[in-house]
Amino acid sequence: MKRAVVLWAVAYGGLRIWYATGHAPSWKLPGDDLLIPSWASVAACVITALAVVRIRPRVLWVLAAGWLAAAGFILLDVVAGVLPGLGIPFDPLGMLSRLGAIVGAVLLGLLARAQQPTATPWPPWISTAGACLAAVGCLTRLGAQAVVGFGATPYGGNWSFLAFESGFLLAGTLLPFLLVHRIGRAFPRWLLLLPGYAIGGGITAYFGVGLIQMIVAALRGQPVYGDVGLPDSFFWVAVPAYVVWGVGLTVAARGYQFATRKTSESLCELPITQR
Repeated sequence: MKRAVVLWAVAYGGLRIWYATGHAPSWKLPGDDLLIPSWASVAACVITALAVVRIRPRVLWVLAAGWLAAAGFILLDVVAGVLPGLGIPFDPLGMLSRLGAIVGAVLLGLLARAQQPTATPWPPWISTAGACLAAVGCLTRLGAQAVVGFGATPYGGNWSFLAFESGFLLAGTLLPFLLVHRIGRAFPRWLLLLPGYAIGGGITAYFGVGLIQMIVAALRGQPVYGDVGLPDSFFWVAVPAYVVWGVGLTVAARGYQFATRKTSESLCELPITQR
């Protein structure tokens, strides 16, 4: 796994250098393919390669989270690909580049997991609190939209928009509930873990970076998303609500993983001397 991480860092770092030297294609989404400058991504590849020289699982997890956050636009790629009627630009080249960053994050996560002791399950109330936070974040986001009006959206009222809104509500209400309630144990494990981690991680990464950008813009005295036609107050409520939603959903998914972990899986994660 160490070799895989180094090979990825070299290959992806070479691509980032190519882009940074003026060879990047025209991206369809605002800004670059990643949410960090090209040369910053080159530096991150170097740091990633050096991190495997002396492995510290916490450092690897931080790097994995950083690459996931840098690829935050992948959330828009998924929505644009599944629901083309929303009008979100679909950028295949940008999506492939972001998937490359996510591959690095996955490799780092696998290496970190292999090098650290078995995680101790936390009390069930932590998972319940995460699910409640996810629901509160979702409802707060809806409340912010209700204040400015549901007509103040760049998307039309077609079937794609209705499907998006339905999935939006399910991911903020039913999914957190199933992750912490015993009813959720009746489903195949992957059926809830996959959307729990994917949606929770995607929302946290995308809107977490967005919140940081908002704070930087505010400190510089610049408007926040001034070209969207919505007041800044809307974003100061909606974006933090998304972050709370994403973090809560991720915590609930982790609790569900603990609660449904099989004995055989737990044994496999133990060092050989403790089995």
